[in-house]
Amino acid sequence: GEKTQEIMDQIRREVAMQNFQELLSQINKKCFAKCVPKPGAKLDSSEQTCLQRCSDRYQEAWNVVSNAYLRRAQKE
Repeated sequence: GEKTQEIMDQIRREVAMQNFQELLSQINKKCFAKCVPKPGAKLDSSEQTCLQRCSDRYQEAWNVVSNAYLRRAQKE
């Protein structure tokens, strides 16, 4: 019934959040490796800009994929 649906929705949200956390840590690793080849005590402005652009691109891709996924899930 309705309770089951609520539980399923909550599980879906938690899985989505975990996926997003996982994605963020992957993005951080990849972007950091790409943008900061020789890590120093702090990031310079070009490294910060690079990291920002890099993670923005990943998040845009994530949004496109998750929106497509949501649309498909709603049709079913």
